[in-house]
Amino acid sequence: MNLQNNISDNLSQWDYIDRYSSWMFHIYQEYVGKKVFDVGAGMGRMVEYYVDNAELVVATDIFQDQVDYMNKRFEKYPQFNARLLDILQSDLSNYKDKFDSVICINVLEHLSDDYMAVKNMKSLLEVGGYMVLLVPAWQKLYCDLDRNVSHYRRYNPGRLEDIANSNNLRIIKHHYFNRFGVIPYWLKGRKKHKKNESFSSSLNEYNSRLYNFASLILEPIERRFPPKKGLTEVIILEKIEEEKQKG
Repeated sequence: MNLQNNISDNLSQWDYIDRYSSWMFHIYQEYVGKKVFDVGAGMGRMVEYYVDNAELVVATDIFQDQVDYMNKRFEKYPQFNARLLDILQSDLSNYKDKFDSVICINVLEHLSDDYMAVKNMKSLLEVGGYMVLLVPAWQKLYCDLDRNVSHYRRYNPGRLEDIANSNNLRIIKHHYFNRFGVIPYWLKGRKKHKKNESFSSSLNEYNSRLYNFASLILEPIERRFPPKKGLTEVIILEKIEEEKQKG
């Protein structure tokens, strides 16, 4: 199985844990504006949560099949356009300073140079625009389930802050979520997995329902008591004027 099929199969499984996806969206929902650039949108699972309220959505991916899929999936939305684009290598000149929000959900870990990727994403934002980065946390959890979907890394504390500071971005919000997912992932990661197996592709109908049910219970708990550790790390960044950055 090639890389594209492996990642596509992984993405398709997210439709079965839709409650978890909505929990994830609720974490950064207030920072999604009217003009959205979505980096590595895959098959558009998260796009469906905000496309109705947007005036412009450019969703990108590095695989043409997934770009075609998104354009078909959201063809009724004239404000939507999926493009074949690599945030590290493609020409971004037509998109600079045009968006009030850039979203990068479970993508940064796939990129060889995450510092440069964030720098390129920053160039797309208007001053005052927000960047949403959501990544898998804790390198000590790195296992076959990460390796099989081409993760370069999981994120230890401090790396996202350093990326933000290196790119002169203001940290607006920063926290973890899904604290109760750490131990199950660690246990699952200790086992030997097939080359094409990932966390989401290993879900069957029963444990997908269980995961959705757990998400329904855990979301209000974590909203009231934000965890200091979790399976996923989220940071919201703001692009500010250069003179304010220097001050």
